Amino acid sequence: MGRQRELEEVQARFNALTENTTLAVITIDDDSTIQYANDAVEDVFGYEASKLEGDSLLTIMPERFHEAHKTAVNRYLEEGARQLDREWIELPGRHKDGHEVPLGISFGEATVGDEHRFTAVIRDITERKRREQERETTLELLRDLYDVTTDADLDFEEKVDLLLEFGCARLDLPYGFLSRIETDDNRDEKGTQRIVRAYGDHELLQPGESCPLEQAYCRKTIDTDGLLAVSDAVDAGWEGDPAYQQFDLGSYIGGKVLVDGDLYGTLCFAGSTSRDHPFSDLERMTVRLMSRWLSYELERQQMTAQLERQNDRLQEFASILAHDLRNPLSVAKGRLELAQDEYESDDLEQVADALDRMDALIDDVLTLAREGEAVTDLQPVDLAATIENCWQTVETADATITIETERSIYADRSRLQQLLENLVRNAVEHGGGDVTITVGDLNDGFYVADDGPGIPEDDREEVFASGYTTSADGTGFGLAIVREIAEAHDWVITVDESEDGGARFEITGADFANR
Repeated sequence: MGRQRELEEVQARFNALTENTTLAVITIDDDSTIQYANDAVEDVFGYEASKLEGDSLLTIMPERFHEAHKTAVNRYLEEGARQLDREWIELPGRHKDGHEVPLGISFGEATVGDEHRFTAVIRDITERKRREQERETTLELLRDLYDVTTDADLDFEEKVDLLLEFGCARLDLPYGFLSRIETDDNRDEKGTQRIVRAYGDHELLQPGESCPLEQAYCRKTIDTDGLLAVSDAVDAGWEGDPAYQQFDLGSYIGGKVLVDGDLYGTLCFAGSTSRDHPFSDLERMTVRLMSRWLSYELERQQMTAQLERQNDRLQEFASILAHDLRNPLSVAKGRLELAQDEYESDDLEQVADALDRMDALIDDVLTLAREGEAVTDLQPVDLAATIENCWQTVETADATITIETERSIYADRSRLQQLLENLVRNAVEHGGGDVTITVGDLNDGFYVADDGPGIPEDDREEVFASGYTTSADGTGFGLAIVREIAEAHDWVITVDESEDGGARFEITGADFANR
């Protein structure tokens, strides 16, 4: 009798402890019969605790795990093991209404009287699993967006088409389209919506189709902070709206596309029927990201077009300069040669030197005009190989060069070579015929250094000015051309003192194809 009371007291204390926890606790015997369940079990499985006691554990276990559970219990009993792994494991349970519940379970074992018991402490990890799935879905989404938007083999239109198809699949909507909205005022409903690219078979949402803005869903999108999401158009009060009557769309999500702060149009996805749930945060983020990429890409195209127009104007200027200056210079040189055939004069020699200097100046001014063109087509260029080519084309006397780089840099190949040739030429002209030049890597660029006399600190900014020179034979445009080429690549060039006391030119802000 005393033994029985002791067992009852132990069970009572166990029950008291488990009733005060929000975790579900279940105790089974060797036959997998539930001997005890606390009240928290109902929150997890939907069964009242008292209704589960006496039933098999298989009642709250998905059928596909039944045989595996029986096999595991039998093996455990046959082997006579008495030490369970108490770490949390993850398994699904079966709710009373039939759906599966992801669970975290920790097992323990004990002997109550002469009976062996297994106790499971169970927690519902549905929310954690939901967050994990959401994170994985978000990462997958970002990877897919990255793959499409960075594919160098696709042009802009192909990328837009893939994004529209991708968005429809992600949002489970049949129609996707990019619109162009033309108005005198971003909020003027008297404008026009024109479809630029589209996915799906809606006859009014095809490329080239247009309608008055007052009949388009997009008119409300452009009045938002950037996104409009309507899961049920009728519930949202759209049933009598001209846009609903025109397009018969029951669900819609759209984002504004801006170019340099001005309205371009909208990126939209829609369906003929309503949705039974609102658009999720992830779905909203998907449309926002795609809208912003389109804004960025259209801005880049606009900027590229502007740069190309500037380049054309510079080319025109260079051609005029070449024609209008070279022709009279050629006439002057021809007349000078005739005069030198008849007369010997130091004055004529000075005129010849002046004309040669004018010829060199014209060459450098033409180069300066052309190298100032913005770079729009960057390619990987082997830096060491380019320096070696420069060394073959520049008169270097007895100078030596040390190349300490194996990188490939994204650049315009011919202009990078011009930059390096000018820096090498500058080092030889000012450092002497036996100067040593070193080219090496920086974290985000490269440097060209020499062991010549260097550049006084007060003159280091001035050396890049057009026409500045300390050499009687120089034109003063060499380093100005270097700066123009660097800036055309969006690089930054600075000059400092080298380790040997000479000049050290540093070019930073570059991108490399390898490290």
